[in-house]
Amino acid sequence: MSDDRPLFPPRPPDEPEPPLKGAGGKATWPTGPSSNATEGAEVADGGRADPAAFVVPPVPGSGPAPITVNRPEFFVNHADKIINETRKQGILEGPTLPRHRIKQEPIVREGQWAETWQQALDPAGLHPRKHVLIIVAPRSYGSTTLALHLLARHTDEDTDIVKLDADWKTPKVGRLPAEEHRAYQVDLKDPERDRISADFLTMLEEHAGLLEKLGSYLVLNVAKDLWTDHYIPVQSGIHIVHLNEPPPAQSVVEARLRARKAPGLIAYLHSVDKTKASLSGLDAVEAVRAADSVVLAWREHERLTDSSLPMDVPSSWSALDAGLAERITSALSDWRDKLDMLFGEAVSVHGGKDTSLPLEDRCLLLALAVRQSAPLPVVAKAARDLQRIICADAADGSGFASTTSAAFAGRGLRRRVVDTGAGVGSHDEVVFDQPGYGRAVLTYVWDNYEVMREPLLKWLTSGDDSEANEHVVDAIAALTLRHGNVDHLVQLGSPAYPVKKELLSALLIQAIQDEHIGRQVWGLLYGWASLKERATTVVAVCRRVLNTADVTSSHARMAMVRLRRAANSGHESAWPEALKAFVEQAQHPAGVARLITEVRTWQQSGRSRGAGTAAFLALMSVPGSTTPWLLSDEVPSQVDVNRALQDLLGNIDTAPDAIDRLTTWIKQSATDPDTYARVRDGLLPVLRGQKIFKASVSLMQALEHVSVDGDTNAANDFWDRLVDPRVRTVIQLNRDPA
Repeated sequence: MSDDRPLFPPRPPDEPEPPLKGAGGKATWPTGPSSNATEGAEVADGGRADPAAFVVPPVPGSGPAPITVNRPEFFVNHADKIINETRKQGILEGPTLPRHRIKQEPIVREGQWAETWQQALDPAGLHPRKHVLIIVAPRSYGSTTLALHLLARHTDEDTDIVKLDADWKTPKVGRLPAEEHRAYQVDLKDPERDRISADFLTMLEEHAGLLEKLGSYLVLNVAKDLWTDHYIPVQSGIHIVHLNEPPPAQSVVEARLRARKAPGLIAYLHSVDKTKASLSGLDAVEAVRAADSVVLAWREHERLTDSSLPMDVPSSWSALDAGLAERITSALSDWRDKLDMLFGEAVSVHGGKDTSLPLEDRCLLLALAVRQSAPLPVVAKAARDLQRIICADAADGSGFASTTSAAFAGRGLRRRVVDTGAGVGSHDEVVFDQPGYGRAVLTYVWDNYEVMREPLLKWLTSGDDSEANEHVVDAIAALTLRHGNVDHLVQLGSPAYPVKKELLSALLIQAIQDEHIGRQVWGLLYGWASLKERATTVVAVCRRVLNTADVTSSHARMAMVRLRRAANSGHESAWPEALKAFVEQAQHPAGVARLITEVRTWQQSGRSRGAGTAAFLALMSVPGSTTPWLLSDEVPSQVDVNRALQDLLGNIDTAPDAIDRLTTWIKQSATDPDTYARVRDGLLPVLRGQKIFKASVSLMQALEHVSVDGDTNAANDFWDRLVDPRVRTVIQLNRDPA
């Protein structure tokens, strides 16, 4: 065999080159998540534009497809609008909120809130005073609620209200959207990424003028600790208001109870002993939690007393239930009186009802607080595990403070369970069923015993069923997110805590949805994506985000960025998991658009293996007819299918996955000779070449038992068309005996 002669002959002149790149075809799939084209739109007249038209090209390698303008004078007169519609790359995104839903949510406009509301409006009280409004307020004062209600009630009905996700490293006006008839709201509360500079405010003045032309508004809610007293000219398009007080807590709780169809609980709220539980001094977030505690206490009381107390109408003072009133008082005080007694001075033995608990009973109460209801052995084991962790440094190394004889001389497990406030059924099923009280127990220990925080976290994350127990996830979330920072999440992600991936990902999903630290969690995931120990956890979180039915475009984009980073990290465990996530995305049009963006990025970067290769392999599984989607006319021209297949087959790491998918293509098309011929002829040019000779032979071996219409053997068919007759005696293929 001559060294200068190829193993595979060149394509014969009469063999057509298949349109693998989708050139000239109709693009019925969007080119990417930032595309402005309507899904399924086609170019008129076969994609040929009017000769008089000219094309505004995008920045190479980024942005949407070129825009063809048929009326140049229209372009000149409306340049600002066209620029705004093409500046999608990197622009902040967020969900559009239904105006009527915002109006249905309760809001209290009393005291300084009423003053701030009026200051934000024009003298007529019809619209926001300026097209850019900055509300400066301490955290948890409810300024976001105020902003959204202001926009919902004082902008035109045809204006869409969009809550933006500030996914940036630092505030930049160039990343703020500007479209017609929009009312944007964005929170700036991250101490590392949301500090406003004087340059930002200078550029924001120009942006305000643009918004005014477009009939749009922007409200920035800035945390007070991030705001420096910047100078804003009175004549600028920016107006600043300061919110220095939260809404009255009593009014907030009452409004929430009415919204929850439980106005009857308001009378109980007024009956609360103010010396034991006072609402004064609570901020907006704490007031909302107080309302939830009242409702939870009511439902717990009904279950525990097996009674029905309707609250859909106002209650009279004479009809108040004394037991419920006492329970609501305890709930609003976080059960402090009772817990102060149960967690009083340490005792070695139980002294009777409502007295300080010994160590083993405290562990039992915490186990009940987390699991609520579970088989008695499960609760007992959980309590022992916690006690073992607490007493790990005991001199005898047993993990228990009491001896066997002392334990046997004390109360039995059933009695201890009853003494902690739970019941035991006939089948040894422990029934606690007090989530409000259980949450109060956990937070009491967390807040009052700092030394218990690390043992609690180790205990909660070490159980055998921790990855599947929603009570455990809720308990960890309630504790770690309690103070509005990600410090404990960082701690759980460290090598010192071997937290199971399922548990940590479920916890992170809850943290992402928290409006106070959600953005900090996204930042944490970005850093973890490149770490060997946590890359698969990041992939698991992003998969769950992307598979959420109502995922917002901004959350989807942030999830894809972190998936890409994990897939490109080089960690062998991360890439296969990212591939699974991409395959799930390939099952619906929005996901396909995201994958196309990844493939474009890959083909522009030249990376050998990473997110782009995984995205293309996922696109090879897009559902369709017997003709593979990537060989159809629906593929956007930005995807070079020919080159992608050659890259995958020529890489030892990706060739096996590509061969498996090509085999599936050929098997699915083999039922129809015409379709099979189209698929085969489309693949032949890809399979020629010395660099992918081994992969081509592997593909033909995989096709050994594939029959085309019960007659032609696919392996033989490809062999005869690919291999030069002069080398067939040297290179053999196991042929089908048929």
